Amino acid sequence: MEGSVSDVLLAILKKHGVRYLCGLPAAQIGLIMNGASRDPELTYLTTRHEEAAGHMAHAISRVTDTMGVCFATVGAGATNLVPGVAAAFADNIPMIVLTGQNHAAEIDPSRDQLQSADQLGLFRSITKWNACIHHADRAAELVERAVQIAQSGRPGPVHLDIPCDVGTQLCRYDLNTVPPFRLARPAPSGDEVKTAVDMLMNAKRPLLMAGGGVVRSGASDEFRELVRHTNFPAITTVMGRGVLEAGNPCSIGSGGLIAGQTALDASRQADLILAVGCKFSTFNPVHKPPVYPKPEGQKIIQIEIDGESIGKVAPTDLGLVGDARATLRAMLEMLVDTKPVTDPDWLPSLQGAHQTYRDTVHSEANSKVVGGGSALNEATVARAMSELIPEDAITVLDGGQAMMWNTTFIQPSDPYRILSEPGMGHLGFGLPFANAAKLSHPNRPVICITGDGAFGCTIQELETAVRNQLNIVVVVFNDSYWGMYKPFGDLLENPNFGTKLTKVDFAKVAEGFGCHGESISSIDALPDAFKRALDADKPAVIDVEVEYTPHPMDFMWNEIILHDFQFPEPDKVKAVA
Repeated sequence: MEGSVSDVLLAILKKHGVRYLCGLPAAQIGLIMNGASRDPELTYLTTRHEEAAGHMAHAISRVTDTMGVCFATVGAGATNLVPGVAAAFADNIPMIVLTGQNHAAEIDPSRDQLQSADQLGLFRSITKWNACIHHADRAAELVERAVQIAQSGRPGPVHLDIPCDVGTQLCRYDLNTVPPFRLARPAPSGDEVKTAVDMLMNAKRPLLMAGGGVVRSGASDEFRELVRHTNFPAITTVMGRGVLEAGNPCSIGSGGLIAGQTALDASRQADLILAVGCKFSTFNPVHKPPVYPKPEGQKIIQIEIDGESIGKVAPTDLGLVGDARATLRAMLEMLVDTKPVTDPDWLPSLQGAHQTYRDTVHSEANSKVVGGGSALNEATVARAMSELIPEDAITVLDGGQAMMWNTTFIQPSDPYRILSEPGMGHLGFGLPFANAAKLSHPNRPVICITGDGAFGCTIQELETAVRNQLNIVVVVFNDSYWGMYKPFGDLLENPNFGTKLTKVDFAKVAEGFGCHGESISSIDALPDAFKRALDADKPAVIDVEVEYTPHPMDFMWNEIILHDFQFPEPDKVKAVA
């Protein structure tokens, strides 16, 4: 084919299955937007802010079998993309990031010119790879390379910077030169798999752990079969939630900030941990010295598609480089005629402890209000939402204190029906995620649960939802606080710590954007309000008045993040002041 660099770029992306592009209009990449908006095979959507475009591309890569693409103009637009791209990088999400650039002869951040920025440097640390297309004759090569790098090994975002004049230049390219990318499924050697199986089946207190790599490889069925065959206790990371079906008797919770005490204890008591597609990120309670050092005698087997990730965070006794699905299938074949020597009391003891933890959170939810006040308990609302959400819904859990309680009660049986952004810990991704999920799955209910603080970060994207008829439902836990940080101000006895927010009527704000809006303050009003929101012919927002509600796992903030940091005593702070 012959066309502009922009034409060739879009053709190559389409060849590799890309269907969605999100961003803000920009003159510097006008041909890309023109081509995408006119192509019936592509869905082109403009957002109100570039950060939202980055989050949407992230979510599209999660809920479809395609890579999302986000784009922005030079300078200010590119910098606005950073949060969404950083989050995708932290969560290992493959996507394409496109930025416009000044004229090729004028790319010089040291010059005092409008929208000048070192965009390669800006994205280098939050992408797997990035490049500037300086010459039209290399455009196709660089686009093909970007697609392959984004999806290979441990996936992640890649970035292409396109000078405005280069994007309009003509080039020729045979689309058949490089076939559509097919994800390879490498597996370790038979001897390595045999060693792993022997270690696993000879453990007295084994623990199985599924991470995001299990989801990305489509290995949920294989992991579930491993759990059924061995009857070993199992946990998932936040990115692995849904790999184990809700109610699985071997499931003892999710790892991470919302793990539950049982998952923490099991991680410290196990004599062997088999971690599949898990990189042992910050809130995973495995090897976090000095708080959670590796117990004496504990062995760790890590299955990772990226060899560089093995042993990077937690000391690994056996590392298997391979795709999660391919490796688990190889293990299952060898497990057919083997019998474990597991301590028979191991699983029952954990099941009992996990039930005690569940009883604790349900007891909190039963109280309905906090501290004798009138505002609703967050746990009460979260439990009610878990009972109201339709079976086929895609649920997005935004960051913050609301996320803690809703993750506790909403137990998915499918990893593609629950979305969060744990790697970077952003607030405000919820609404863009919900828009992306509805865009790609228009016939399924999409629910976004967020807090008032997080919702305020990207609330402008309600207009994006209205304009594109994305009839999502947003449930706002409105306590007028930056809830996750409220305890620190309380600890210092400082009412001016900065966590108190102004009371906002989000229902009225939603109506101003053209949405359906309701405010409720009674748990009995929630079911009918939620039904009206689902049935609305427009995006809907339910503003729920709640009171900040401490979560049993809040202590993990201090243990994991602030373990060597101590706030001074309030009296001493006052004395200094």
